[in-house]
Order: sequence, then C-alpha cells, then structure tokens
Amino acid sequence: MGKTRKQSSESPKEESKVAEDEQRYTSDLVKLKVENQKVMDKSIKTMQAEVKQTLEAKQVISAVKALQKYFKDAKDKASKAAKKNLLEEEDGFVHVNFTLTQVPVKPTPRPMAVSIPKAFNTKDNRSRVCVIVKDPEADFRSQIENMDLPCIAEVIGFDRLKRDFKQFADKRQLLKDYDLFLADIRIYKMLPEMLGKAFYDKKAYPCPIKLHGLGSDAKLAEALNSAAADAYFTMGNGPNYSCKIAKISMDSKDIAKNLEAAVGQALGYTCCWDSIPFARVSQISVRVGSSIELPVFNQFSALELDAYMEQH
Repeated sequence: MGKTRKQSSESPKEESKVAEDEQRYTSDLVKLKVENQKVMDKSIKTMQAEVKQTLEAKQVISAVKALQKYFKDAKDKASKAAKKNLLEEEDGFVHVNFTLTQVPVKPTPRPMAVSIPKAFNTKDNRSRVCVIVKDPEADFRSQIENMDLPCIAEVIGFDRLKRDFKQFADKRQLLKDYDLFLADIRIYKMLPEMLGKAFYDKKAYPCPIKLHGLGSDAKLAEALNSAAADAYFTMGNGPNYSCKIAKISMDSKDIAKNLEAAVGQALGYTCCWDSIPFARVSQISVRVGSSIELPVFNQFSALELDAYMEQH
C-alpha cells in the first residue's frame, strides 16, 4: 500500500514533467520551422535575383509569342481536319522547364506553393479546385458555406475519399473533374497511399494547406483563395524540372512575368538544402502542352566551353 501511495503522490509531478517536455518539444519544433523558413526564403531571394539579372524579358516574350502562334496553328489545322485536338486536352498550359548539372540529394515529393503575379486558376477560366479535408466533412462544408470562394468546387472528407474512390477508375475520374487538389495538412501524409498511382503518375499531387487554427473565417477564406491562385512545383529526382505557370491564352507579358517569378522560386526550393548555385543551371526553357521546348537561357559548362573554344 505504501508503494501505491508513493506512486500516486509522484504521479502529478510526472505528468507535469511530461507536459513540460511536450511543450519544450513543440517550442523547439516551431523554432526549427521558423529557422528553416528563413533559410528557404533566403535561397528563393537569391535565385530570384539571379533569374532577374540573367533572363531577358524580350527573349522570354518572344518565345511565348512563338508558342502562342504554334498553338493557334495546331488548333486551326485540327479544326480543319475535324480531328480531336491533342493540345486542347492539355488545356493550353504553359510550363517553364529547367535543367541542373547538380541535383539535390534528398528531393521532397511534397508540392511547393509558387506565388505568381497573374493567376491562371480563376473563375473566368472556369477552374475547379477540390479540397480534401479532415473529417467531419459536414463541419467544414458548413464553415465555408457563405464564403466567397469562386474556384472551390468540391469538398471531400478523408473518410468519403477512402470509401467512394477505391477503384482506379474512380480516382481517374476524380482527376478529370478538377484542375487542382488541395489537402488539409493534417491528413496530407495519409494521401499518397490512398490516391496511389492514378494521381502520382499524373503528378496531380494534392497541395498541402493549413486549414485550422487560422483565427477567423476571413483568414480561412483568404488561405483557400490564395492557395487556389498559386502555381505549384514538385521537385522530383531531376535533373530536369517543370512547373505549370500559365495558360497560353493569357497575355504574353503576363506569362513572361509568371515565368520569372516561378522559376526563381522553384530554383530556390530545389537548390536550398544542398547549396546548389545558379551556375549549376544549364538551361531554362518554356513549352505549351507537349510542344517542343523553346530555350530562354543556356549556360555552357566548363567542359562544353573548352570544347567550343577548341572548335572555333
């Protein structure tokens, strides 16, 4: 009995120590996230400065205009031939591509938000965004019911996703129905196994977003609209990388501005943790759908430069 009383009297102290340890761990984790974000922000700022200094706006605009002409000509030919336009299946999306001669050691598969000056997921473009949320789904639906969310077309709770989209065909149809998928960050890590090959072969990774603890409905609405307007970059294993930045129907100057903003951020994400310098960027190019890539920047390596000099 004495032992039992001793354990009972020490229990509150032990619980207090556990609580303190948990608080300290949470505090350290928050500090680490803040420090990591500072490192990432610095990397992005550095790469954006390099891109701004290196890319010539006129050359980028010229390449975009060439793609716009190519896309229009392809549509005209398909229309005259009464054939289904393969480019139209791509919905005329413009991608910026870049190639590195040094790649990150541990690339993350997690999509990274890329802020662009001119959004292409918009109400005018009839963009449809699906949000995958932590249950209960009905509570979240009720919370956003009266919000102005022009691109948010559907909300799916995790349990319904698991129940109603088991088959590959169901997941493939889900992919066709929406332009972008956002996911509550609290369930994000459970989605790869759930969504499987259908989503990840298409690189339609749901993009993680914080939907809790924002303080007000206004901030939640702002977070959802902002996430819907962003572009997204998924790193992959390299050395070739790509980011969707615009629709080909947009003004060529707006596309050029999106390209500059996006490639700077994508390079910042990719090069950050391995301290990869801009000098390791061998090429930056732009394409529409599955078209050829038009280069807007090329950089010779030392070996390539030596070989070139020997020949001239």
